[in-house]
This record gives sequence, structure tokens and C-alpha cells, in this order.
Amino acid sequence: MISPDTILLFENEYFRSLYPFYLLHTQWEVRCGALRLFEKVQKEFPNARLVFHTNRETYLKLFLKKFLIADNSIEKGNLFVLNSGILPERNFWANINKAYDEFCNSSRETKSCTFFVGNVPIAFYIVAEEMVNPTEFDNRFYEILLHKYFEKLPRVELPIPKVINFLWDAIEYNADAIENDFRYFENFADFDQLRSQSVSLINENKIKIGKDVRILPNVVLNAEKGAIIIGDNVTIQPFSYIEGPVAIGKNSTIKTGSFIYQGTSIGEVCKVGGEIENTIIQAYSNKQHHGFLGHSYIGEWCNLGAGTTTSDLKNTYESVTVRIENETFDTGRTFLGLICGDHTRTAINTSFNTGTITGICCNIYNSGLLSKYIPSFTWGGNKTQSTIGNFERTVKSIETMMARRGKSLLEEERQILEIEHKIQSNKRGR
Repeated sequence: MISPDTILLFENEYFRSLYPFYLLHTQWEVRCGALRLFEKVQKEFPNARLVFHTNRETYLKLFLKKFLIADNSIEKGNLFVLNSGILPERNFWANINKAYDEFCNSSRETKSCTFFVGNVPIAFYIVAEEMVNPTEFDNRFYEILLHKYFEKLPRVELPIPKVINFLWDAIEYNADAIENDFRYFENFADFDQLRSQSVSLINENKIKIGKDVRILPNVVLNAEKGAIIIGDNVTIQPFSYIEGPVAIGKNSTIKTGSFIYQGTSIGEVCKVGGEIENTIIQAYSNKQHHGFLGHSYIGEWCNLGAGTTTSDLKNTYESVTVRIENETFDTGRTFLGLICGDHTRTAINTSFNTGTITGICCNIYNSGLLSKYIPSFTWGGNKTQSTIGNFERTVKSIETMMARRGKSLLEEERQILEIEHKIQSNKRGR
């Protein structure tokens, strides 16, 4: 089996299909299950160093700052290089290890190889004794790794893995991903004590609760259909019903009377309420009030006003199509709600049509059903009455919201926001 000392995650050329997520994030930051993609890799190999590569230099700097990663250099040792669009779940690692063991047992001179799916290279593994000293390549080392080694190493075929090409792929895989991530967590709760406080636990062997969690009376945790993972310092207020598979990130709050159903992942420092089903909320976002959110992907620092509701099923039961700028995609999904970019806010009683996509930094407040594609920095939401928001005013509101959570806008983030605002201004002739 592979035993990496260093794991290099690289962003592939298809990252733009993750719109609008890619506008402020790298590919390996996508959340699917209880964890982001890079966090899953780290959990699988806790003793390995993770390093990262993308041709988008500003985004790499931003990521390293956000996650307090000081050293992003490769050291000599067993090196595993992975396409970060792969969902690194249990079956993927089992297939990698099985294929590599078979490769090593064959009569070959090398123990390094490239892993292919069909004609597409998705990963490779170089053992320490066959690795050229990376310092000799300086900044060119990544490009040599990603292009030259693929051509020279022996090929090892793998079964087709799960790949997150679009955000709706993450939504589809989310329930299974929560089940996969369950093994990475520990339970710190006293279930007998919770029951004595009128908390209902159904199939408790599939429930893991972190440290300093506060679960108030008349909460139901139902793990009959899948695992429930609750992170540290979570608060779950009374009369809430949670039906697994569900993952709730640390420092989040579940408001009174919430209904959270299968396939839902809530990231860190979120406040949620109402009815949520098969939805991913990245982190630092709020949906505190009533309203239905289904089969959706919500970015960071979003605020969905009271009564905000998504449609996630067409009345005709046809496959949902989405539009991004002038391009239309058939998702092949019967269910798809809202895909929402970072820093977007909605007014009370906002209604989203099936398969709506919004960019980043939108302020959505028009009544009635909105356009299915809402570009970044839109104020309003329909085709005829929308305007583009003032950049400085938008940034000021972002800084205010982040300060309330003890965070600040990084310089790289501001640069990215300014570029996207200029792009949208030019498109709209402003």
C-alpha cells in the first residue's frame, strides 16, 4: 500500500466548472460530507505533510493564509500527487492500495507509478529512493512533476472514482460522504446524561458528538438512516429534529424548531433554522429562520433572510438545467435547488426557482421568482430591475459581517473581489 510522507494536491484545469465557488476558493476547499476535500486527505494520512499547487498564485496565497499553512514546500520522501477534483473516500483509497500492491508484486524494477482512469492520469506515487531532489528544480519542480513524470512512470489502471466536476456533484455525493467521514470522528458525549435531559437518541451507535456540545431538551437525533456527526462547541436548541446522514461543524448553532434531513452538511460557525434537506453550507453562513432549503450549495459568509425558500424539483419532474452567463448545462439531476456564491444575502421571503445560480456578493431583494442566473455583485435579482452594487459599499458590509465573527478581509480576497467587480461592470457597460 502507499505510504506517503508528502501529499501534493493540485488544482486541475476544470476548476471553473465549480462556479461560483472557484471565484474565491481553490478546488480542494470544496466541502462534501463533514470535511473539505483537503481535510479528508489529511485525515486519511495524519502523519503526511500536505502541500498544494495551483497556477492561480493569488488563490494559493489566500488559501495558505486562511488555513495558517506556513510551509508549502516539497521535501524528499515518498510523494503522492493527487488531482484535487477526486472525492477521496474509502473505496478510492482501497482501490489505490489494491492496485499499487498488485503493481509492486509484479516483476518491475521501479516502485513508482502513475495511476490512470482510462487515458486520464489522476495521481502518481514516487518512492523516496527514486525521487530527484526537489530543490534542484526550484519553482519549476511542480510543473515537471505534473507533466513529465506522468509520461515516464509505469501506468496502473484504477476503477472510475467519484469526481466533483460541478457543485451539484458534491450535493449528490454528500450523504455517502458523511457516512465515509464518520470514521474520522470520536464521540465525547454521555448518551445516558443526554437522555435524562429529554434528548431522544435513535440508533446511537451511529451518532458522534464533539466536545462542549450543548443539546437542549426535546431534541431528536435520528440516525436510523445514516450517521450524525456533531462538531465541538455546537448548540442545538429545543424542538429540533435531525435525521442522518447529517454533519454539523464546530461552533455552529441549530435554532429552535429546526428540521434538518438526510444529506445535509453544515460547516463551521453557522446559524441555521427552518427546514433543510440534502444541502451543503460551506462555513460562516446564516439561515436562521423559517423557509425551505433543499439540494443546495451555499458558500461562505452568506445570509439568507427570513422566509427565503428554494424550489428543488420541477413540476414536470424533468432534469434540471442551469445557466451560467450564456451557457446552459443539463445537470442530469431531478433535484437541484440553489447554488449560492460567497457574501450573498437575501431579503425576507426571497423565492428561488429550481436550479438557480448566484454569483458572489449579491444583494437579492426583488419579490416573485428571480432569474435563474444572477451574476456577481447584483443588487435586485430580476432581469429588468437589477443593478450592480457599489464596490466600496459592498466591501464595507463584508468587513462588518466578518468582524462580527472575529475575522478580517485578507488583501488577496479584496484583490479577487475587485477583479470580479470590474469584470461584471464591463459586461454590464457600467
